[in-house]
Amino acid sequence: MFENVIADLLGVSGVKGVYIADSEGMLIESESVGLANEEMSAALIVDLLNKATEITQKLSSDSPDLITVEGKKERIIISKAGNFVLGIVADMKSNYGLLKIEMKKAVDKIVMMV
Repeated sequence: MFENVIADLLGVSGVKGVYIADSEGMLIESESVGLANEEMSAALIVDLLNKATEITQKLSSDSPDLITVEGKKERIIISKAGNFVLGIVADMKSNYGLLKIEMKKAVDKIVMMV
């Protein structure tokens, strides 16, 4: 169902994995190159979104649109997409601005599809 969304994101230089899960952390669709178990990754991405949302609401009475976690080698970007959660894992060398733009496009496509 989301093959085109995943393909578009994987086409961005440096993207290693794309995960679409439901709000409970169940993997809906994904594709990754050389990354850990996709089902576990999807569940962890949803857990990260839930924790960040809980913290954000306590700090500012708001909900996050986009969550970015940066490590030394990789960056994780997560966003809510309607009833789904979209997460990507990319190299730190990837263009962050381009990733954000493509993430927004992907979220809009997912919302329009369901």
